[in-house]
Amino acid sequence: MPAPYTIRKAEASDIEAISAVHVQSWRETYPGIMPQQRIDGMSIESSSRHWQAVIFEGFTFLVAETEGRVVGFASGGNKYEYKDCETGLSNACDCELEALYLLKEFQGRGIGKALVYRFAEIMKQEKKHTMIIWVAEKNPSAGFYVAIGGELVDRKMFIFSEVPVPVLAYRFRLGNLPI
Repeated sequence: MPAPYTIRKAEASDIEAISAVHVQSWRETYPGIMPQQRIDGMSIESSSRHWQAVIFEGFTFLVAETEGRVVGFASGGNKYEYKDCETGLSNACDCELEALYLLKEFQGRGIGKALVYRFAEIMKQEKKHTMIIWVAEKNPSAGFYVAIGGELVDRKMFIFSEVPVPVLAYRFRLGNLPI
């Protein structure tokens, strides 16, 4: 039986662990999907600088802990306006889960779903109604978002290290989720 896990708000003391999850998750998930130069250039130090800024800028930031360590995280809040979307439906949502990372060895235990639903619950408490999550089209976990209640509503190209990467937008109607 898998060890129990906890979802809680991130703290400044979590930054190094969050950064380690971020870097390892990219290395596990994105070869062949994201530019290899971007993956190879990632470091815990540079990731720490990024997440340090995010955690203190009013974003909703959650971590998942199990077996005495941070194994995943979710971060987001206000939605950005994106140009060049196929349908534009993503821009009609009022919040965005910008980052969801979970170490591969902990996937399939319900932790990712718990992170998404807890984030959605907080957004709903903030009077948000629809949430968008952008996912690389070739991400092997893309089907996860449909399985937990997401609806594919848009697509576009994001540019990573000057390389276009096709991404999909999954919309979640917060009133329809079991939160």
